[in-house]
Amino acid sequence: MACMRRCPTQAIRVRHGRAQISEELCVDCGLCLSACPEGAVVPMADQVTEMSRFAYKAVVPSPVLYAQFGPDIHPYIVHLALRELGFDEVADVSASTAALAAALAKYLETYQGRRPLISSHCPSTLRLIQVKYPDLVELIVPLDVPREVTARELRRSLPAKLGLAPEQVGIIYLAPCPAKIVSIKQPAEKEKSYFDGAVAIRDVYPVLLPHVVAAKRRFAESQVPGDYTFDPGWATTGALTRFASSANWLAVAGIDQVMRIFDDIENSKLRNVDFVEAMACMMGCIGGPFVVENPYVARATIERQRERYVRQCDVDFAEIERRLRQRYYFFEHPILPRPTRYFDTDIETSIKRIKERERVYQKLRQIDCGCCGAPTCLAFAEDFVRGEAELTDCIFLRQQETRVPS
Repeated sequence: MACMRRCPTQAIRVRHGRAQISEELCVDCGLCLSACPEGAVVPMADQVTEMSRFAYKAVVPSPVLYAQFGPDIHPYIVHLALRELGFDEVADVSASTAALAAALAKYLETYQGRRPLISSHCPSTLRLIQVKYPDLVELIVPLDVPREVTARELRRSLPAKLGLAPEQVGIIYLAPCPAKIVSIKQPAEKEKSYFDGAVAIRDVYPVLLPHVVAAKRRFAESQVPGDYTFDPGWATTGALTRFASSANWLAVAGIDQVMRIFDDIENSKLRNVDFVEAMACMMGCIGGPFVVENPYVARATIERQRERYVRQCDVDFAEIERRLRQRYYFFEHPILPRPTRYFDTDIETSIKRIKERERVYQKLRQIDCGCCGAPTCLAFAEDFVRGEAELTDCIFLRQQETRVPS
């Protein structure tokens, strides 16, 4: 029951000894993956071997990948190792990150609506808002993320450059968390992702490490191309606001802390803040469930890599503004609240269900023991109202019912 108790949106129930996840409530944060002692929760990631069907294979690694190998590993060594692994092209997100940071700064400067705006780059926080904070969807910055912009550029340029049909070019993402994989397979803000698949960093790391070690022995800095750029990017909490040069900002990481901040926004307690950078994993993407390095070590590695290897790309601000006017960086579709089964669109039915939930809840011990398979007594009462549980699933009510009158 550890996964059920850890889920921040109460999306898990244990029925007949098996954990069941509600897709409409799940925000893909991955906390259940680390909480489950049996390893029963399996993510929907791809495998690198599945890319063999493409004639040309490009890979876009999350900036978190570079922090898995230590500060003495030049990021370009990781690129060389990925090529040895079978990829024809390795594309870094640095250029897209710089462009989107400039676009975000411009958007914040000209925005006139309700504040604070909320960052859009963590898919789990977007799903969290859709499920638990529907009133806040209008505050989500409607700009796309660096990985998708990078893949979009590759999708547009590679077929013409190589003389191949678009379906012969495969683009894959190396992800630090299940949320980014789900955002590629089932994007909420567009019809289809520009990626063909996503692989967890922890799955590619064991096969990539020997190539990194071997490439390091042969590596000379003269191998690094002149147009190579590198910046660890938005992998750690606060980096996004640093990139965007936002003044009145707040950076928060860890889904429990994020929910406290969202509660404050709902209750109008953050009126003096213009922008909130919210990341579901502790310390940001370096704390994702699919990384192998300790996040504190990874953060130190990123800082040292930034000191030693950073090569920032030039930003054409006039081009950024032109693309903003053309809505190039914007989501294709707005992020909308995700309807749940409990709260009907029919207000009368919804009120009846709330009253029935309260009636059942008052019958319960209200100790949240979890023996019924629901994380709390209130969640159990909701399950009963929806017809998904029986009152006798509560061991205390069952004892009352079976007790022989004296």
